[in-house]
Amino acid sequence: MPTDPRARVRRLVEARPFQRAIIGLIVLNAVVLGLETFPRVMATAGPVLETVNHVVVGVFVVEVVLRIYADGRAFFRDPWSLFDLFVVVVALIPASAGSEVLRVLRLLRVLRLLSTVRSMRMVISALATAVPGIAAIGGLLVMVVYVFAVSASTLFAAEAPEAFGDLSRSVTSLFRIMVADGWADIAVPIAERQAWAWAYFIGFTVVSTFVVLNLFVAVTVEAMNRRHDEEREPGPDADARVLAEVVALRAQLTRLEERLATTPAPRDGA
Repeated sequence: MPTDPRARVRRLVEARPFQRAIIGLIVLNAVVLGLETFPRVMATAGPVLETVNHVVVGVFVVEVVLRIYADGRAFFRDPWSLFDLFVVVVALIPASAGSEVLRVLRLLRVLRLLSTVRSMRMVISALATAVPGIAAIGGLLVMVVYVFAVSASTLFAAEAPEAFGDLSRSVTSLFRIMVADGWADIAVPIAERQAWAWAYFIGFTVVSTFVVLNLFVAVTVEAMNRRHDEEREPGPDADARVLAEVVALRAQLTRLEERLATTPAPRDGA
């Protein structure tokens, strides 16, 4: 059992039962925020829901204060901790103090699941590390759509001016084809007049959907696997914590040795 008060508080806030209780309160608060959108529910149980809101916010405030005390300056260097602090500060602002924006910002409490649940936090961190790769693939997708849109405006403007009359219409139509939103209404009339148009639309679908979009999935999965491997390896924070525990244990042993050295030895025959 650690003797340092900060260590005790840190052990409390990092305990699994404490974390589960916070997750339960976040889910409860999400349910309450959803119920508040029903006028009939607010008419019958409005005061009860408001009381639950106040209690949950109070627990969140206590939790953040305990974490600040336990982690010290390290709390303000952690982006997830700063997000939790921002959510709590927003929750303390009365909803009547501003427009409906403050009421909408209360939904940020639900997003605290991202910082509390480790698996969700890992997914967000993986997506953040995958941003460069996703941006590159996004640029490739824009280039593919642009090339096909310009060529479609050249080839099909006379046949379907409402779909491919200019660049903006071509981009919109190709996007509908890419997401399979009424693509037959666009492609079939043109293909009935020009049979080779099927090859054009199938080629665009293969390149944009089955190649480029699948690259997004591949980059994201690779980033998540890499993040998972990093989570399994002990980082510098874990090493520093172990070192601090070893130093504290060594200090306790030193004090014990000094106490034994100053204790008088028992006399013979006593």
